[in-house]
Amino acid sequence: MSKECYIIGGGKSVRDLIATGLWDKIKGKDIWSLNYAYKLMPYLPTRQCFVDYMFFKNNEDEIHDLAAKGVPIYCKRNSKLKHIEAKFMQQYNTVRERGGFRGKTALTPPLEPHLFVGRMGLVGAFSVSLAIAEGYDTIYLLGYDFGATGLEDKDTHWYQGQINVKSTGVGRPTVYWNKLGLKKEVQDFQVFNTVEGVKCYNVSPNSNIPYFDKLNPEQFYQLIGGNNESSN
Repeated sequence: MSKECYIIGGGKSVRDLIATGLWDKIKGKDIWSLNYAYKLMPYLPTRQCFVDYMFFKNNEDEIHDLAAKGVPIYCKRNSKLKHIEAKFMQQYNTVRERGGFRGKTALTPPLEPHLFVGRMGLVGAFSVSLAIAEGYDTIYLLGYDFGATGLEDKDTHWYQGQINVKSTGVGRPTVYWNKLGLKKEVQDFQVFNTVEGVKCYNVSPNSNIPYFDKLNPEQFYQLIGGNNESSN
């Protein structure tokens, strides 16, 4: 039996999905919120993921509130978080180099558990690595755009202008692009296609990440058994 999850990142392509009834169509699914996604979800995610300590620091009360409501928290291990009890927050060591990616065995003893975050240390990579290590074989990536259309496009995240965000990436195309073009670190996502028996779908037809099958909203809803009609 397939084990699937829906990972909600920050890319602005999520707006197109919301406009076609995303929240109703995936309600009840195994939905993972990355960073600020939970703030605009109409219901609780099944888990919350982050890697940046400052994200936790800036949203500590809300993260505690999510945990109190039964949402498990997963993050990159940080010495500043060592006081947090394991039952509240699951912390993992991470590796940035592609040679350190261990796929399905990332959490398997006798080696020390760790997850792959890529050279940029992205929560998007962290969460896919975690899903693969936990045995998910079908992973839907929402908001995995890797920036916008170029250096001049500052509209990078779907929640810009809707909530107050303290982030080093939101509205900053230079995180993803330089004068030569798209940053080469996007190549780190390619490792997820090396794992046999795991299928990642990128529900963002214009994503800058070329390593996954891309779906538009209609194709996505058909694949998961829905349709592309708005639920408004």
